[in-house]
Amino acid sequence: MSRDAAPSRHALAADPLPALRRLRAAAPRVFGQLHALLLTSGLALHSPNFALLLRLASSSVPSVSHRLQLLLCSPLPPTAFLANSLLLAHLPSALPLYSLLFLASPPLLRPNEFTYPALLRASPPRTALALATHSLKFLGAGAASRDRVLGAALLDAFARCGRIASCRRVFDRIVQPDLPAWNALLTAYARRARDSSCAGEAAEILELFARMVSSTVTPNEITLVAVISACGELGALGHGLWAHAYALRHRLTVNCYLATALVEMYTRCGEMDLAEQVFAGVTDMDTRCYNAMLQGLAFHGRGRAALTLFDRMCAEGFPVDSVTMLAVMCACAHAGLVDEGQWLFDRMEIQFGVTPRIEHYGCMVDILGRAGQLDVAEKLIRGMDIPPNAAMYRSLIRACGIHGKLELGARTIQELMRLEPEHSGNYVLLSNFYARMRLWEDAKKARKEMKAMGIDKSPGSSLLDIDGVLHEFLMGDKTHPASREIYAMVQEIEARLKESGHRPSTTAVMFNVEEEDKADALSYHSERLAIAFALIASSPGAPIRIIKNLRVCSDCHESTKLVSQVYGREIIMRDRTRFHHFRDGHCSCGDFW
Repeated sequence: MSRDAAPSRHALAADPLPALRRLRAAAPRVFGQLHALLLTSGLALHSPNFALLLRLASSSVPSVSHRLQLLLCSPLPPTAFLANSLLLAHLPSALPLYSLLFLASPPLLRPNEFTYPALLRASPPRTALALATHSLKFLGAGAASRDRVLGAALLDAFARCGRIASCRRVFDRIVQPDLPAWNALLTAYARRARDSSCAGEAAEILELFARMVSSTVTPNEITLVAVISACGELGALGHGLWAHAYALRHRLTVNCYLATALVEMYTRCGEMDLAEQVFAGVTDMDTRCYNAMLQGLAFHGRGRAALTLFDRMCAEGFPVDSVTMLAVMCACAHAGLVDEGQWLFDRMEIQFGVTPRIEHYGCMVDILGRAGQLDVAEKLIRGMDIPPNAAMYRSLIRACGIHGKLELGARTIQELMRLEPEHSGNYVLLSNFYARMRLWEDAKKARKEMKAMGIDKSPGSSLLDIDGVLHEFLMGDKTHPASREIYAMVQEIEARLKESGHRPSTTAVMFNVEEEDKADALSYHSERLAIAFALIASSPGAPIRIIKNLRVCSDCHESTKLVSQVYGREIIMRDRTRFHHFRDGHCSCGDFW
């Protein structure tokens, strides 16, 4: 008898329990026969038997109220065990039953540790958050420590909703966290680090992973996906290499999820050769893995390579999604491939079945702006079917500053400030724009308005990985133990650059002060301090890798090109939008970023 087939009348009469265990669904008539047999034979007096019947109710009894009545009118007093059986049979649409059973006033039953795990995992994030809150109310804060399955489910629910503090509180109450608990917490931090680009969250992952490795819990592929993602966010290549080696040494399966994390990590750490090696070895390739490689090529300004890989992806029959199209268009933008970017944008819906979203329009504005086609970019914005966002206006303003389009820039500034009047980054952008146009009074006015409104600018910071140790620098930072040596090296660098003919591009400093004071301010930008320390602390000839949270300014960009030539060092710098590879006095971005 097949699993879904209705049992014969003879089989039911002989012994209904095997039939119950095999059935996944039953017609209402057959369900009625089973119910009657359990009642008349006395088998319904045993909870496990009646729980089997309740499992079938989801397919056999159409009404929620009838299913509830089936439980309440059973020969046994209703229990949490039977209620849980009924809920499990109705996932993921068990919320009405949950409300009737446990949230009535007064409640019919009290939930237990077995009520929530499956229900939490089957619910969408907001519902899962409400259920997790209810569970702690009913069961108490210590419930997660008493039951590991519940603890892991609560961690997952809070993680999906971005409630890191709640997630951590639940985890800290678990006396001996097991692998699912560790994975849920690490994944929560990884998701938060990815969504907010927060270096603090990523650093916390590495600390937690060190604790986990020192415990008796053995990491698996899920663990390493979270850890490797954090390494990519921080640019911690040494840690990422260690995690990759750990996976290979312990013979963990490098499936498409782990391979995608490795590709993302290596591209975000500036190691495109290693990213391509991992990508070439993937046996269960999927769209996400292709997208990771395409995004990496885009970040590194390798537009032609991205287009070639995109053609291969299409030829091999992998589905193209909105992320794919955005990655390839960004690659065209960073490489100045205007015609190719326009071709992709024009055909993305007709040929690839991808409806343009605001991100795709923004990327097209960026492509046109980089090429100096600012009037065409403005026309595209005005002709959109969806309202433009602030990122689109910011892109156009930057392009106006580069190409000297004061009138269009001023119009776009008005639109941006109307849309986001209190965003600190907008005021900084305005100051940059006015300073580039040498409109010093307007630049000072933008800064004063920002200060008057209590808006703080995000401080520029640079992360540097030296032999697996991360060093963070802020502008004018003197907290580093080697601060004296660093500032001495900064002075040496400035002297050697001056000998090579470098003159500071002081439009990068927003105030109309003495040129000498502006030059001094530029010398202590966070990336300058990071480069100075790297020249002191790293091996001669070793690449210097820097992760910066903001866009690199024009003078730091120009001086870094010269440093790469004067000191014979390759400098790989990741700013907020892309990678810069400085070699022999040149940058991979072609001086447009």
